[in-house]
Amino acid sequence: MNTVSLGNVLKAALLAGLAAALAAAAFHSLVTEPVIDQAIAIEEQRSAAGDPPGAPVVSRDMQRIGLWIGFLMYGFSWALLFGTLYYLAQRWLPGSDASKQGLALALLGYWAIGLMPFLKYPANPPGVGDPVTIGYRQTLYFGLLAITLIGAGLTVALNRRFSRSANRLRGRWLTLVFLVVFSAVVYFAMPGNSDPVQMPMSLVTNFRVLSLMGVTLFWSVLGLGFARFVRSSTAGQA
Repeated sequence: MNTVSLGNVLKAALLAGLAAALAAAAFHSLVTEPVIDQAIAIEEQRSAAGDPPGAPVVSRDMQRIGLWIGFLMYGFSWALLFGTLYYLAQRWLPGSDASKQGLALALLGYWAIGLMPFLKYPANPPGVGDPVTIGYRQTLYFGLLAITLIGAGLTVALNRRFSRSANRLRGRWLTLVFLVVFSAVVYFAMPGNSDPVQMPMSLVTNFRVLSLMGVTLFWSVLGLGFARFVRSSTAGQA
């Protein structure tokens, strides 16, 4: 199997990252923003019983615009990293062609960057979480993210090692078992978030479900888009 050039890989990754960012931003603008408005309204009502809330540093209109800008930056950053990792590891990734390898890397990225951190430390709407513990919670989140990225690298290395053996199917099952066991150990070993939830649980659950849907949408579009664009690039080289 031919190696895809760095230029074609980065072009495919950036196009896919742009599509993924726009899709996720549109989804959250249409579906998640109303839930955030509900959470802000509840927080303001709760604050009215004590000290009157001060004026927000950033208006809601600016926050909505910032959502699109933030996702474009997020998509651009992950697209560059995704493309670089693919280029460096493409001979190690499972799959018979470049598009299938891209899908495999996107699936692994979704597990390491999207799903595992979210399952352990799910997103919360405004008004949930003690401001005093923000630093601690961020440390836990990024610590878990670093561990899962290491696990993703080990998974690729194991798959590469087992793919050279006579029984490739058995090797892939062993790789999958490693990933499941690694996920379980990390999930239960990392400390939980003990901050109280002072919002209606139905609203918090709704926000978390929508957040996970947005994460899944982003990585799905990134993986499928990259597979489509890199396939076009390799077809043009043939």
